[in-house]
Amino acid sequence: MAANLTAVRHQRMVGRLLRRRDGVQAELARARLARLRRLATEIGELTDRLTERVAGHPLLTLPGVGVLVAAKLIGETGDIGRFRSTDAFAALAGVAPIPASSGQTQHLRLNRGGNRQLNRALYMIALVQASHDGAGRDYIAKKRAEGKTGRDAIRALKRQLVRTVFRLLQEGTRSLAAAA
Repeated sequence: MAANLTAVRHQRMVGRLLRRRDGVQAELARARLARLRRLATEIGELTDRLTERVAGHPLLTLPGVGVLVAAKLIGETGDIGRFRSTDAFAALAGVAPIPASSGQTQHLRLNRGGNRQLNRALYMIALVQASHDGAGRDYIAKKRAEGKTGRDAIRALKRQLVRTVFRLLQEGTRSLAAAA
């Protein structure tokens, strides 16, 4: 059959195959295929609306940030002015490490709290930069050379990205205020 039903050509192929079939299973499959097509249309319309709303935002200049990630960052953050610092924003995003030292052992542990949607958006940016962007790749290589694991290097990159994202969100707010 088809590898997946997100590709239009696969949907068409399955639709052709289903035309030759009768029965409850074929009827249910046709109904699901029609629903899938409606959802794909709705996704396209929503993506177009988001594209219009985030057009020109400074976040889009950051490697790894597309329309959906930018919209996620803007929507989940809300008013960037409510944060007193980059560190407060990092704590909300769940990328600020938590001290877990005991005695002579100095250790930071992973923060599993915070806004998981923001954390996910930062993770996606970090993954793209680690694999495609020269600066992100170099940063990961530097952290790996320091003896960090791959996961720890990504966490460190996310912490670096928070600073840039915070600044770009502030710039976006200022540009909106200037335009109004």
